[in-house]
Amino acid sequence: MKHTRLASLALAAGLTVDAQQAHAYDMDCAIMLCMAGGFPSSAVCSAAYAEMIRRITPWPSRPPFGVCTYAAVPVALGGPGGEDALDISTADYEWLRRTRVLWWRGRSYEPRDEPRQWDWSIRSCDHENKNCHYIVRVYGSHSPWPASFASENGQDIPTPGSGGLWAFYSRAVMMEYGDYDGAMDYTDWVRY
Repeated sequence: MKHTRLASLALAAGLTVDAQQAHAYDMDCAIMLCMAGGFPSSAVCSAAYAEMIRRITPWPSRPPFGVCTYAAVPVALGGPGGEDALDISTADYEWLRRTRVLWWRGRSYEPRDEPRQWDWSIRSCDHENKNCHYIVRVYGSHSPWPASFASENGQDIPTPGSGGLWAFYSRAVMMEYGDYDGAMDYTDWVRY
């Protein structure tokens, strides 16, 4: 009897760990599927959107989505029955590879005996939040940063505001993503 209880507890603990791991993989698939649809209104897509933003919000910053293992789900459970993770390098997933993580940094200051100056930069990273490069970098401008900028995907994206009358430093992160049909969209800026 004692061994039966112990075995039952061990089995329950193992199922809990497997369920938590499966839930994490399910979230990656949900992020990709909801992104493909432009994050339609639903409880699942709202949770997927929130998780995506949580992942890119520092620190530590991670990729907005991980490997979707839906391809490895057995046919008996409704999956395609593959052995590997979903391969997003094919032409069908070009829309997903257009995802960019955009990092904003801006400041305003008054050097001694000079008028106010502004510095700002926008760094763009790929869908894995790696391979980053600056798409805009301005130092010592005598005019404030622009109200918007053109992204690598051709969108006109508004820059974050200054954060108030006395805020002279601003950092924020956002995501630019496309849906399955190729329409581009972006998230709100998240300050950190």
